[in-house]
Amino acid sequence: MKPCLIKQPAGIGDVFFCQKIARVMMQNGYQVIWPLRPDIHWIKDYIRDIYFPTTEDNFLGKDLYERGMGSVIEENGAFISTATADITHNDGKIMSSKYSMLGLDHSDWRDYFKFERNIEKENDLYYNVLGLEDDSEFVFINNLYNTDVKNGKLLSPQNYNVPVVELQILQGFTLFDWCKVLEKAKSVFTINTSINYLIDVLDTSYDQYVIIAHSEKNKTEIDYLFTTPHEMICK
Repeated sequence: MKPCLIKQPAGIGDVFFCQKIARVMMQNGYQVIWPLRPDIHWIKDYIRDIYFPTTEDNFLGKDLYERGMGSVIEENGAFISTATADITHNDGKIMSSKYSMLGLDHSDWRDYFKFERNIEKENDLYYNVLGLEDDSEFVFINNLYNTDVKNGKLLSPQNYNVPVVELQILQGFTLFDWCKVLEKAKSVFTINTSINYLIDVLDTSYDQYVIIAHSEKNKTEIDYLFTTPHEMICK
């Protein structure tokens, strides 16, 4: 099997968004090697058909990985740095550059974003940890963003006249385990983050779905990516 090394070690939303690239390469006979930062290595437990070592492991092509940019696709192997695509092959937008660098269409990225849900953990979080019931009505809010987990502190539970569930970092649970919560919420208010990519492939029907972009420039960089009906505003 010929190797394809993908350089996108962080940015959970970026990893979600770039799944199509990995799957196209797999369809073309390449074995994808996609190193991730150790703190988001849990992704491998939900996307099992792609090999995700950590960036600290001694994976094939590590020397090239650490110094490489751009993309090289040859018959016997490939290297693709989506992390630096906006530097080496900028098409005017950071995210779409990851695809245009390879001559691929980004618009159907969600069709290739496949993951295995852990229903047991989703139910544990929903019923036991958060204390929700099947008929609970609630608004979901999120202030957290960035792989390094920053808190935008923009949304407060006190601003809503219905029960509020707020995203938290909880021991033993990952972002994927919030899928049931996201599907059951009546409305969602979130700062721009990886949750937006997750929502775009879930079965949802919101009264309101508001994404808060980090700036006007950030709004133009991401608003075209999502198909779930939403309103995007700037903080």
